[in-house]
Amino acid sequence: MKGSIPHERIGEAQRDVYTVTEISDAVRQHLESEFPRVSVIGEIANLKHHTSGHTYFTLRDSASTLHAVLFRRYAERLALMPENGMLVIAPGRISHFGGSGQTQLIATDLIPAGRGNMELEFRRLLERLRDEGLTATERKRPVAPYPSQIAVITSPTGAVIRDIHDTISRRWPIAEIVHVPAEVQGPGAARSIAAAFETVNAIADIDTVILARGGGSIEDLWTFNLEEVARAIAGSVHPVITGIGHEIDTTVADYVADVRAATPTAAAELATPRAQDVERTVADAMNRITFLGKGALDNRLHLVEYLVRSGAFPAIERRMERGELDVDDSLDGLCQWWRARRSELDGVLDSHGAGMREAVRERTHASGNSLGSAVGRLSLTSPREHINVSRERIEHSLTILRSGVRGGFSVRGNDLTGTMHALSALDPRGVLRRGYTVCTTSDGSRVIPRVENVAKDSEMAVHFHDGDAFCTVTRKRRRLSPWQKR
Repeated sequence: MKGSIPHERIGEAQRDVYTVTEISDAVRQHLESEFPRVSVIGEIANLKHHTSGHTYFTLRDSASTLHAVLFRRYAERLALMPENGMLVIAPGRISHFGGSGQTQLIATDLIPAGRGNMELEFRRLLERLRDEGLTATERKRPVAPYPSQIAVITSPTGAVIRDIHDTISRRWPIAEIVHVPAEVQGPGAARSIAAAFETVNAIADIDTVILARGGGSIEDLWTFNLEEVARAIAGSVHPVITGIGHEIDTTVADYVADVRAATPTAAAELATPRAQDVERTVADAMNRITFLGKGALDNRLHLVEYLVRSGAFPAIERRMERGELDVDDSLDGLCQWWRARRSELDGVLDSHGAGMREAVRERTHASGNSLGSAVGRLSLTSPREHINVSRERIEHSLTILRSGVRGGFSVRGNDLTGTMHALSALDPRGVLRRGYTVCTTSDGSRVIPRVENVAKDSEMAVHFHDGDAFCTVTRKRRRLSPWQKR
């Protein structure tokens, strides 16, 4: 058959075929026999205390790493608490586990040998940045409570940018995400992150910057312990939130940033509010405004009702009613007079005949003019005019009253100010500030007003404006009047 393997080659291959387990067992036996007892010096990294009581970690130097485990029976007897970055000597034996295909050191003890180089670099840089004030609390800036644009500096691919995007879209969908890609691991990562910050600084409308990277070993996260990255964060125009690694990972970048989040997702949560919370806050504010507005309106209504129930409006209403009655009486009298006058004119017309009709018409015309004038005069004496005049007088009186009250308060204020100045002038402390002193007994219980109240070798206290002096009287002299001889 075309492509088949010759029988002789199959037989040769079968002689050298081993299972994976056989190879793993052979490697384990060789290592355990070759290295039954070794002591390895290295820096602790990726330290993990398992719930079983075992401790897993990595020993590293400048070029290589070696996995190690310290079983619980040995971990319980340790004289020190292992930490990442600690340089130790780990005695034990080398073994190989076929299940994971991993060669590791089974340590029986950890002997401190100093701090590791990476840990020392971390401490030196952090101390230098602290001396410059770049990690000070007062330098931290608050993030925008309601951001409209958020810049995200992270890897262009991977789960971090997706998680951040999903979190922001769920919590605060109105925010625009500006993704500035950068390398977050490797030799060029520090320069790439610094360049990303330069790009973000040139964008004026950015509210918050998120610098994020997923979890990893200390070596993977070491970029964020470099000075170039720390100074790029410190020089950011906008507030910076870091979300690097896991909650237990703390880098120099976290110390310099304005806000440190435990994870990239937590950074997205710290950068944005929840839309539901904002809606609830706005609704509460609107309810509060409505409540206050209704209260103010109720107060105005109560004031109007009070004015309506007060005596001013009923008095005006009574005057209007009296005016209306006066007008009605005047009109009734005028009508009665007119009817009487008309009867007289009718009699005159009947008696004098047709010759007088013309005179009656002239007299009627004149009487009509007189009636128009009377009506005009009555309209001028309408109660509405009196009401308008009374209203203007009331408003004028209120203006004068307010002005008088303000003037009274001003005069009382000036009197109070003068009284305070007078009291200040009488304050004994003011006299002491001008260079005078007050003498009392040494315990301060009694003032000594005259020299005759002082006995030789007695103690007294002299009080100045800024302190007290305690003195012993060695001699005394009485002051004579100018006309008395010494």
